[in-house]
Amino acid sequence: MRFPAVTLAAAAWLSAAALPVSAALSRQAKSYFEVRDRSAQVVQGPLPLDLFGQPDRYAGRLIEVRGAISGITESSGQTVLSVGVEGSPGAIVVVTPEARAKYQGMFEIHSAIRALCKVVTLNGGGALELVIPVREREAGEAEVERAAAARQQAVEKAVTTRAQRGPRTLASRRMGRRTAAGPAADGYTAEQTLELYSSAIRYFNRRLSVPESNKIAAILLNYAITYGLDARLVMAVIAVESNFKAHAVSPVGAQGLGQLMPGTASELGVWNPFDHNQNIAGSTRLLSQLKAQMRAKTLTEAEAIKLALACYNAGAGAVKKFKGIPPYRETQAYVKKVMRLYYQLAPERDPSRAQ
Repeated sequence: MRFPAVTLAAAAWLSAAALPVSAALSRQAKSYFEVRDRSAQVVQGPLPLDLFGQPDRYAGRLIEVRGAISGITESSGQTVLSVGVEGSPGAIVVVTPEARAKYQGMFEIHSAIRALCKVVTLNGGGALELVIPVREREAGEAEVERAAAARQQAVEKAVTTRAQRGPRTLASRRMGRRTAAGPAADGYTAEQTLELYSSAIRYFNRRLSVPESNKIAAILLNYAITYGLDARLVMAVIAVESNFKAHAVSPVGAQGLGQLMPGTASELGVWNPFDHNQNIAGSTRLLSQLKAQMRAKTLTEAEAIKLALACYNAGAGAVKKFKGIPPYRETQAYVKKVMRLYYQLAPERDPSRAQ
């Protein structure tokens, strides 16, 4: 299976100019990111090991807690949330009566949230006290729009710089040598890039209209940039998973474009796996996390991608058990198929072509 040559050369980036930014940004998400932006430093990711033993070290800083609420209890007039946090044993977040009244209705068992918390001293140790929460779905949508706005500014600056520098020919740049985090080739406008990816998506699913493929291409490129992945890898995964059929359901229950299992979708904050934006957001985030975990094992980029794909297909537990790609016929065929398509889209990434 091969793409048209023009698609193989497609730059893996897109400016906000080609991505309509919704004005209906959640008020709560807007407030959440305003608080986060004003903070001198926000601690993200797994909770620091010394967080509760040495709370003074985190004075004035905010801790971002992301996960699903697993328990809600009342203690001494305060509400206490138990939140499952990836890479950590979990977090206990204290909600004052004032905060509970202000954010009434946001705390439900199994709901995925983000919470900015400050570290306070409680009973001689550190504790997390809620500052502001937001639903994970709303936060994810807001991140896309914020990233789009930032890229628009970057593109406008780049256009001005190129205009001052004078035109360049496409032949003067080696295409695809950078990831989706930035421009891969001068000479492609945002509209041309979107058109290339949109055309490629319709190559896999010819039932899609141009507006539909444009929407999927824009979302795919946005999240590839947000999560630091080569958009062509995301393209290959979704093509193999579902042929870009948004309502695809596998025999084992995997759903949507990226074929997320219901449990995995819930953990990723994807409440509607058949929604383009939610599914691609969850699938790209999952793939990015798996690749980062594999890359941390000092593997090469290609090896890390292969193991991440194996985890995506068979689960991280199977990869850990067999210390590599599991000996499952389906998983081995899956990894080969995705890598083959990826290298067709990104030939400069193929180690076998290295001189």
